[in-house]
Amino acid sequence: MTVQLKQEGDALAARGDYEAAALKYQAAVNQEPEDISLRFALGTALSHLGRREETVQQFRFVVARGRPDSPEVQAARRWLIAAGELGETVSFAPPKSPVAPSAATPTAPVSPPAAAQGVKVTVKTEPRSGAGEVKITLEGPNSEQVWLKTVRLGEPVEFSNVSPGSYRLIVQDRESGNEIRNQEVTVAPGKDVVLDLK
Repeated sequence: MTVQLKQEGDALAARGDYEAAALKYQAAVNQEPEDISLRFALGTALSHLGRREETVQQFRFVVARGRPDSPEVQAARRWLIAAGELGETVSFAPPKSPVAPSAATPTAPVSPPAAAQGVKVTVKTEPRSGAGEVKITLEGPNSEQVWLKTVRLGEPVEFSNVSPGSYRLIVQDRESGNEIRNQEVTVAPGKDVVLDLK
């Protein structure tokens, strides 16, 4: 069923009917939420519709969970960097299982609008013996302002181009989903932030 939805979405995207393609891809993602190629296809269709916040969400998932050398991750990463949503350096998490590139890749994502220059937020966590990967999320007041990275506990994480304002920083164990830290963070204009969670 998921394969059929993906094929129908690819056919619609090839004809330029991105609205209908996005619906097909979303239905497929609902069935297979961890599938990188489906998330990329959905993000691409959404980018053609100018739905920036949703595109960012899908492409962040692809970059955080996909293989760094995959075409999907590379294209999503380029889009996010151009959108000012991702710095040049990023930490990748290994996927749960190998993901093969999709046979029919939709057209390239639409270039995002230029973003205003923001500040850098660095998060430092304390290494623990036997600790695995953590998912670090920086959430702003609206759905467009969400930064997500997955790293090994103890590795520093940088979020680039963060606009001034109030955010919530959430650190979760990647495997169990258990919350390790949840705190409010204030970002001042023109001043980089370093959060040491040790």
